[in-house]
Amino acid sequence: MSNAVSVKNLNRFSGKWVAFIEREVVESAKTLPSLMEKLKSKKLKRKPSVMLIPRKDEGPYILIFP
Repeated sequence: MSNAVSVKNLNRFSGKWVAFIEREVVESAKTLPSLMEKLKSKKLKRKPSVMLIPRKDEGPYILIFP
């Protein structure tokens, strides 16, 4: 499980869509369409993984990177 991103580190993104490359957050937004627009303007070398970070009142998600 060494590839898991700690939920503790994602608290500030609660309820937002987040794009990751490897274990780093590269962008976040309130909606998926706005996140995708932000990502289009970035010149990223790799394609990011995207997920919705649960709000504190929702159950946890588990994110594992290959």
